[in-house]
This record gives sequence, structure tokens and C-alpha cells, in this order.
Amino acid sequence: MIRRASYAVPEASSGTIEQISVGPLRINLSARHAVLSDEVLQLTPVEFDLLVVLVQSKGRVKSREELLNEIRDRNYDVFDRSIDVHISALRRKLYDDPKTPKFIRTVRGAGYMMAYDLESKA
Repeated sequence: MIRRASYAVPEASSGTIEQISVGPLRINLSARHAVLSDEVLQLTPVEFDLLVVLVQSKGRVKSREELLNEIRDRNYDVFDRSIDVHISALRRKLYDDPKTPKFIRTVRGAGYMMAYDLESKA
């Protein structure tokens, strides 16, 4: 159980951030739900945790291994390439085209990153 706790995505508690926004995307950590524009996203627990990890590390590339370590659910084994499947499903739910990504960018040979609005800030 101690090992499980060390890999869990931090839950919102008193004194921590409870809501994160990235453009039209709003994530409520304590309620564990995300809203894109005015649409509530139906995310699996793994998809939600992936989204939180990517948003919290916006602009930084996360390798598959880092993502696995940060979102791993100890009730089952998650394999390296299953991250790709979860990212694909997450992109679909965010209406994010992988060829011209608005939210999640693939960095070939490195991993994934939340890239919303990075071009305008550069």
C-alpha cells in the first residue's frame, strides 16, 4: 500500500489547487472531472490521471515511463504501449487531431506533452 501511494496522482486537499485550467479545458481535481468548453468529459480514471499529469507539467515532455510511474494503478499492470492507447482515447475526447494537436503533442522518441497555446507564448 505504501508503494501505491508513492505513485498516485496527488489528490486535492486543503491548501492545494483544486482546479486547473488550460484554455477551454477546466479540471476539478477534488471532484475528478474535466470540462472542455461547456461539455463534461467522460474520462476513465487512467485518462483523467494522464490528463492531470500532462497539464501539471505543461510544456515539458513526459516519457511513457514517467507517465506510467505517475498514473500506475496497482490493481493491474499497465504496459508501455498502453499509454499510447490511453493518449489516443484522451485526444478523441478532447477533439484533438494528432496531426495538428491543440492539446497533446507527441514528441517523437521522447514522449508526450501538453502543448496548448505554447506557440503564442514563445
